[in-house]
Amino acid sequence: MKKIKNTTGKICLSSTRFLYPEFKKNIDQNTREVLKSGFYILGEKNKKLEQRLSKYLNVKFFTTVATGTDALTIAVKALSLGKDDEVIVPANVYPSVFGIALSGVRIRLADVDEDSLNISPEAIEKTINKNTKVIVLVHLYGNPANITDIKKIAKKYNLFLVEDCAQSIGAEYKNKKVGSFGDISVFSFYPTKNLGAFGDGGAIATNDKKLAKKIKLLRMYGEKKRYESVLVGHNSRFDEIQAGILLAQLDDLDLMNNKRRKIAKEYIKSLKNLPIKIIEENKDGKGVYHLFVIRTNQRNKLADYLNRGGIEIGIHYPNPIHLTKGFKYLGYRKGDFPVSEIASSQILSIPVHPFLTNKQVLYICSSIKEFFRK
Repeated sequence: MKKIKNTTGKICLSSTRFLYPEFKKNIDQNTREVLKSGFYILGEKNKKLEQRLSKYLNVKFFTTVATGTDALTIAVKALSLGKDDEVIVPANVYPSVFGIALSGVRIRLADVDEDSLNISPEAIEKTINKNTKVIVLVHLYGNPANITDIKKIAKKYNLFLVEDCAQSIGAEYKNKKVGSFGDISVFSFYPTKNLGAFGDGGAIATNDKKLAKKIKLLRMYGEKKRYESVLVGHNSRFDEIQAGILLAQLDDLDLMNNKRRKIAKEYIKSLKNLPIKIIEENKDGKGVYHLFVIRTNQRNKLADYLNRGGIEIGIHYPNPIHLTKGFKYLGYRKGDFPVSEIASSQILSIPVHPFLTNKQVLYICSSIKEFFRK
């Protein structure tokens, strides 16, 4: 096969630089409307966004917050746990664990499934003890986790289930949107996400009216009404301009996710005979490929090769939680979570955003093949 040349310049890992040109007209209009209104926090744009995403996900209550990390912290606090209560979190999800830690509960890690790198139901059940109160189910890389088996475990042990959908908005499991299965679900609108703001943002969804009420209290100082706090809450409000930016993209979210799926399908077809492992999509799910992740024992060499060829890559994530200095206090050791540890040395994210051209996708495939031919 003749090597394909890159004639398009640097190929970006994420879609951030393309969003404004693509949605400029609606973003500009929404931004002007906010500026003219003089109302910049939790206004009409925010209310509309909450209503539309509530309908999109088929959940009763949807509350925006300032960040995805805040979403996790507030979600766990809303469950009214005690200081000795424990929350089970996947050992390989670097961002998620911070929100849990900031909620003040105890963290218990569980290893992940070899094929999907989502949390393993078997590992969850081995980790449960008398203090366990919550399972955090992360749909990593936009790929739905094994919801059926994990919901059974949660029911068996009377545990709360929190879905972390930071990377998976729009993904489906058995024809239902992820984020509609747990007691609470959380979302991130960080710029690189499938629905990304031009700054930070997050949200919390639930079908429980009592939880929704507490989430809204925790979002803003615990205030039942202005300057009357009934509990100690956060200052975690989503701003109107960012809400307008998300609304400008929302009609095209499914279209953009389908483009990601189309690109992923091409990667799977083109790279299948190489000495790499592709993260498997859940057979009952429809992923949205926030990231397209491959595994190879030559990860660092391949990453350097692709970078030199103008292809931006990423590693999500280079260290499992228990091997980072900040979480040494958890008391785990190297070897405790072998699947997460081995995967962290192999994983490589390649571009999969909806603004890639066919020529760029072919060039990426050609470059990876060329590397393994050398």
